[in-house]
Amino acid sequence: YDLAMVANALVAVDIKTGGITDATVAVLERLAGMAQREGESATWDAGRETYMGGYGTSGQLETTASAALAFLRSGRQPELANAALTYLVRGKDSFGTWETTSATVMALKAFIESVRRRTVQVTPETYDVVQMVVYDDVPVGREVVVGMAIEGEGNLMYQVGTSYYLPWAALVKYPDLVPAQDLVTIDVAYDRTELAVDDTVGVDVTVKMNEPSGSAEQTIIDLGLPPGFTVETEDLDRLVARFTDVPEDYAYAQVKRYELTGRQIILYVRNLSGAQPLSFSYRLRAKFPLVAQTPASVAYDYYNPSTAAEVAPTTLTVTGP
Repeated sequence: YDLAMVANALVAVDIKTGGITDATVAVLERLAGMAQREGESATWDAGRETYMGGYGTSGQLETTASAALAFLRSGRQPELANAALTYLVRGKDSFGTWETTSATVMALKAFIESVRRRTVQVTPETYDVVQMVVYDDVPVGREVVVGMAIEGEGNLMYQVGTSYYLPWAALVKYPDLVPAQDLVTIDVAYDRTELAVDDTVGVDVTVKMNEPSGSAEQTIIDLGLPPGFTVETEDLDRLVARFTDVPEDYAYAQVKRYELTGRQIILYVRNLSGAQPLSFSYRLRAKFPLVAQTPASVAYDYYNPSTAAEVAPTTLTVTGP
């Protein structure tokens, strides 16, 4: 049990500092040598009462889960880690837990880690299914190597993608990351940023193509909706109704419909052109006292998403009744 705890501590430090060290490998190998194999499963006896008071079967479950977690996080001894997970699967009790709170927590940690570091099986029955493996603890500021080993025959298509969060205030340091907004712009203005519960705030939106001859057959306007606010939908209903009976030769932008999600208002617009910008207004009603930031608002050509514009969030302050 002590060795498993030490192994996890060393692995955690190594992950933060850039790689598994020889000292950690030595501890992991020593831990692997203490495994007790029985068929497809592997276990580790605690050797003493655990720090959380576990002994007997509960101590064995907690220690086995700790050992499996260390191997999974380090990427070492994958076959032994899977054997430990097999034991844990078989060791779940009738309540869906592993006897004690500490053993249950460690078992769940091991299973979660096994999902992050797993073998993806592609069979004739699943070859057309997209399978995704996500790593959300990639260290910042260091090179990360992603490795894949393929067993078997056939051709495998794969894609490696990344996403990250960057505060708006930091964008000035990375001008290359700011999308070009020469072709289209969006402006979102709030008539006030401080209000009380149940008050409404007016939002004015203007979207325009900047080239006189520019046009977009289908434009998506994605308006950030701050938490704690509801949309006065009658404003958007009137906006859509305004374009219901326009003549067939109407040459300007038309709002055809809208959708609401928990964080955004999505407007579907036809025939946005440089001849005339699209301007409209709507209201938001404050439901709770809070300080909330709106998600960013975006406008883009559905058929050419690189033609896009984005506006920074706005902070709204709502006081109590």
